[in-house]
Amino acid sequence: MPPILQLDLQQILSQAISFILLVWVLRRFAWRPLLGALDARRQRIEEGFRQVAQGRAELERLQQAVTQRLAKIDDEARAKIQQAILEGKRIAGEIQEQARTQSQGIIAKSKDAIELELAKAKVTLRNDMAQMTIEAVSKLLRQKVDQKTDEQLITQILDELGQSAKA
Repeated sequence: MPPILQLDLQQILSQAISFILLVWVLRRFAWRPLLGALDARRQRIEEGFRQVAQGRAELERLQQAVTQRLAKIDDEARAKIQQAILEGKRIAGEIQEQARTQSQGIIAKSKDAIELELAKAKVTLRNDMAQMTIEAVSKLLRQKVDQKTDEQLITQILDELGQSAKA
């Protein structure tokens, strides 16, 4: 055998025993704490992922709740707007009906006032006609001379009546 590969059995055995002893010491004192630390770290990471998933689920639930609440608020707002529109129409109808009633009352009062004034005017006209007739007859009776004078007196009385009617 070449001198480079000269193996000493005692050295191989001592190194093998040292290696086994080193593995046993490491496994007993270092390997378990390392594995424990790695397991603890893995559990923390898994717990973090679980919390993130719970947070996402909670966020989605809250988003749905907010969306539902906004839809409900929107529906309530629409209902209130519709109610306000109906109330406005009702009030407008009441105002129109009141205005119609008031205008009919005013028209009725105006008609009554006009009829009263018309009745007063008829009475006044009747009285004026009676007075004028009396005056005309008295003038005729005072100046009864002939046909020509009668016609002049009647024309004069009619002219006076026309002038007083215009005034």
